[in-house]
Amino acid sequence: MRHVYECQMRRADLHGDTISNVAVVDYLQEARLDLLRHHDTSPVPNPGEGLVVVSTVVDYLAPLQLSQAPLSVAVWATDVRAASFTLGYELSTGEDEERVVHAHATTVLAPYVFEAGRPRRMTPEERERLSSSLGPSPVSDRAAPCGPEVWTDGGLVDRPVHVRFSDVDLLGHVNNLRYLDYAQMAQVDLLTGVYGEARVTGTVRNVIVRSEIDYVGQMNLRPEPYTVRSRVVGVTDRTVAFEQQIRDGDRLMARTRIVEVNVDEDDQPTAWHPAHRELFEQRLRAAVS
Repeated sequence: MRHVYECQMRRADLHGDTISNVAVVDYLQEARLDLLRHHDTSPVPNPGEGLVVVSTVVDYLAPLQLSQAPLSVAVWATDVRAASFTLGYELSTGEDEERVVHAHATTVLAPYVFEAGRPRRMTPEERERLSSSLGPSPVSDRAAPCGPEVWTDGGLVDRPVHVRFSDVDLLGHVNNLRYLDYAQMAQVDLLTGVYGEARVTGTVRNVIVRSEIDYVGQMNLRPEPYTVRSRVVGVTDRTVAFEQQIRDGDRLMARTRIVEVNVDEDDQPTAWHPAHRELFEQRLRAAVS
């Protein structure tokens, strides 16, 4: 059985006239916390423990606006393993024939013992509780292209990112949705760099249709910046796929993949301008050479 959470949308969540994709990840977080509170089924009841997010995948299906409130977020378990479990989500507005599904997502979570600095196995009771209402996954595991394991210096963008005080949660760690926010900074730098170089007159509209993020290391509030890098890993007639790394020196903190689609004034997918596509393909060739 799916748990349904009515999520409040805020004006601060807007990017232009639509809800930002980072805010959507925040809604997933709210929904799963409401699920655990409502059913009193937290799999981490012990002091000094918490749930860490291992990965998040989101398919953005339709733009979401404040005027479409209320937003319903359905959440359910899709997979339960020895030391982790996966939740599925469906974000929708309206009812019956007017119902619109705005996003599908999954999140992999693991119980974590902070004092020991390691995850722990789930008990049989915890696994049974989560497995009582398993449902299918609403997204494919990996749909965005991945680049070579080794990053070359060609075709990529590097930028420093400072953690803000407001980015940190109650445990003193950078909140999981901020990782995606940081990754997008370098991705947007690469995207706008292409448009600036092409010097094509007119308006360009892009929307994110897919985001995937794997959380590798714990980020904290500190004066030194982290480094975010972005490269192009796939180009089609209407889309471009980016891959990002968040790094602390030689240490990897997170990796993300973001797919953007070019759209017209009616938000329908449309072909890239030839100059834009050529520059994306140049950066792709440089990244994989």
